[in-house]
Amino acid sequence: MKKIFLTVLLILSSLFSLQSVSASQGLGDIPIQNHGRIKPFTAYARESLQFVSGKDHWRGQDAVSFLIVNLDHPGIFLELPLIRVDYLPLKKMLGLSADENYFSYAQLASIRAPLTALVQSSGEKRNKDNRPSALEQHAETLYQRIIMVEALSTGETITVIPAEGAWHSPFKAAGTQADAFKHLTHTVAVKSPEASTELAQWLASVDPLLEKGMGTRIKYESLYYQLQPFYYAWILYLIGFFCLLLAKPLTQSVGKTLIFGGFAFHTAGLLLRWVVLMRPPVANMYETMIFMDWVLMFTVGIFVVIKKRTAFLSSGTLVSALVMLYARLLPVDQSLDVLSPVLRSSYWLTVHVIVIISSYSLFAFAMAVSHRHLFLSTKMTPQEDQVSADTIYRLLQAGLIALGAGTILGGIWANEAWGRFWGWDPKETWAFITFLGYMAILHLRYSKKLDNFALAVSGILGFLLVLMTWYGVNFVLGRGMHSYGSGSGGLQWIIYFLIFEAVFLGIVFLKRKT
Repeated sequence: MKKIFLTVLLILSSLFSLQSVSASQGLGDIPIQNHGRIKPFTAYARESLQFVSGKDHWRGQDAVSFLIVNLDHPGIFLELPLIRVDYLPLKKMLGLSADENYFSYAQLASIRAPLTALVQSSGEKRNKDNRPSALEQHAETLYQRIIMVEALSTGETITVIPAEGAWHSPFKAAGTQADAFKHLTHTVAVKSPEASTELAQWLASVDPLLEKGMGTRIKYESLYYQLQPFYYAWILYLIGFFCLLLAKPLTQSVGKTLIFGGFAFHTAGLLLRWVVLMRPPVANMYETMIFMDWVLMFTVGIFVVIKKRTAFLSSGTLVSALVMLYARLLPVDQSLDVLSPVLRSSYWLTVHVIVIISSYSLFAFAMAVSHRHLFLSTKMTPQEDQVSADTIYRLLQAGLIALGAGTILGGIWANEAWGRFWGWDPKETWAFITFLGYMAILHLRYSKKLDNFALAVSGILGFLLVLMTWYGVNFVLGRGMHSYGSGSGGLQWIIYFLIFEAVFLGIVFLKRKT
């Protein structure tokens, strides 16, 4: 018992050591106006560096330290190989080295003309509601990265001086505050002992100028980035899952404890986003994935605590960990930024989106139990087989009710936002296809045309419709009235998932025949 406890403690210690505490943690609390809201400097630094380079650290420096130190001489940003270009066709078209993935602003100066032509072509297609090619989409991203580095080099986006309306940049204005901030960046860059005092003075001078409650939300947002709750949540879920695989009572208890810890991190992350943004955290693809995962784990908890069905804990936890991992791998925006105008109806955002995402959670849980059912189909007793099948059936029923209600509520929202209830938009069309797909599964089960095995297979195949409605419409089709949530990329990760499901089902069918 003592060895197992020490092993778990070592794992957790290693886990928390993966994210080093920033030496410039206090600098991250500096308020800055960016993307239509006031946020801590740590958020601005991480988002900027992440967008330009794809990393939240640079050569051993955290994002805050990296930006603050180099702001002592902002022009240096033009010389650093910060800009990530990893799409091979684009590199070939622009004549860039295929072996390099990072380039400086100066290195990319010669490719501005062909890059601009690609961006203009992309814009023309978007104006006609046509989807740009993959080459044009990557060109758009590269162009935006170049513009951001250009802005960093002039300091124009470092809007840290409070003012009514738009805040000012100390690098674009003169005055006492501008001089004080530039001196602060210098003392940090040269590691002067005066840096802490100057930082405290800066924060004290700015805090009274913020709106009521803004200072508290900035501290909570800074805590959110420091805590990184979703990062720890999926790792604790995954470690907990592997502990559950061991049949010993002690490891089972340790696994449940780790899963509960992951759920605590998960819940804390959602609450922090809610408090900081003053809205439910379900407004973009990343938030819906994280919220869907939370509802899934909450439902799993109901089955474990109330229904006394601990057998489904491992399958639900594994799917939850994988969904959260996918949220990190897919090219979805993780930032805490303001909503698109069409989403600024808190009531409809709460009612429509939360109900829809909850239906996805129920379908995902049904998919998880379906995998377990098929994996253990030859080992379960007839009673266990029936309990598992009944669970899948009830989850699909609940999911279908939520999906139908959410779709209708979405129509009411569409009527309020766009003046029509239904318009066969791609998102609406695929929501309807998904509804019909699950309706067919439940109808066939009710009419006794699907046995327990076929129901489990249907629980997996049905979720592919959810995947298309949820991610595919926005990131594969990228068209329609719901394009405010669109993006591009990540198709390879979806293909990996589809390959896994095809292989899994193929093995299951072959095993069933033998």
